[in-house]
Amino acid sequence: MDASKKSQKILGIIGCGWLGSAVAAHFIQHNWIVKGTRRSEEKMAHLELLGVQPFKFELGTTALEQNFYEHLDLLLISIPPQLRANDNNTFINNMKSLCKELHRALPENCQVIYTSSTGVYPKSGGPFSELSQWTADSERAQKLLTAEEAIAALPHKKTILRLAGLVGPDREPVRSLSGRTHIAGGNKAANLIHQKDAVKLIWSLSKESVPVPLINGVFPQKIKKADFYKAKALQLNIPPPIFLEATQPLDRLIHSKVFLGFTYDTALL
Repeated sequence: MDASKKSQKILGIIGCGWLGSAVAAHFIQHNWIVKGTRRSEEKMAHLELLGVQPFKFELGTTALEQNFYEHLDLLLISIPPQLRANDNNTFINNMKSLCKELHRALPENCQVIYTSSTGVYPKSGGPFSELSQWTADSERAQKLLTAEEAIAALPHKKTILRLAGLVGPDREPVRSLSGRTHIAGGNKAANLIHQKDAVKLIWSLSKESVPVPLINGVFPQKIKKADFYKAKALQLNIPPPIFLEATQPLDRLIHSKVFLGFTYDTALL
């Protein structure tokens, strides 16, 4: 493609899975060209059905073809962190290798949005916002932060988007919790975001001339897990889960103090 003749903007998605596919569909509706990666031929075929140009890629295993990066206006990196126990630093090393590739291959004017996780925040305390001062209290949280730091070192315009627990089509955590008892952490905040709002947030961030460096993607609700999942189970007419610590004060609330003009549309109850 001759960049001087390009009329449509181009989005690249590394990790075009459950969330990435929804993002792709939204951008295609707004006349963007979308390139996306999956790990298998079968899932690449699914991308083609969505109208996405498919590329095979697996973090740490395969390299991306150079033409994936050509003329990108926006790159979304949406790779679920593989942070298994006893995994050493595989995920971190792979992310650092990817960032080296981005330094080399990504167009200078390409904006980057990286989906991280609110799992970076401590397991207790808060409320936590983007402006809070805290120290990682687990190996998993430290690895998430290290991956963020690798992205932050890129010379491009970028946003680190810390997403709370994602819910949406075929993804209702209460279904796997239904009927269980003695679940710890009933007083922890139900920090969640619907897929539709995550897509809307990514779309809104893509239109910012001055990127937001860091934002928490979390629906603004102050409710304990015990209360939230009980109400959700009743809504779905399934047996509710029973939590411990349900009467203790609300703990580990995550919220946002930046990008305040953004509004969440999809209520979770």
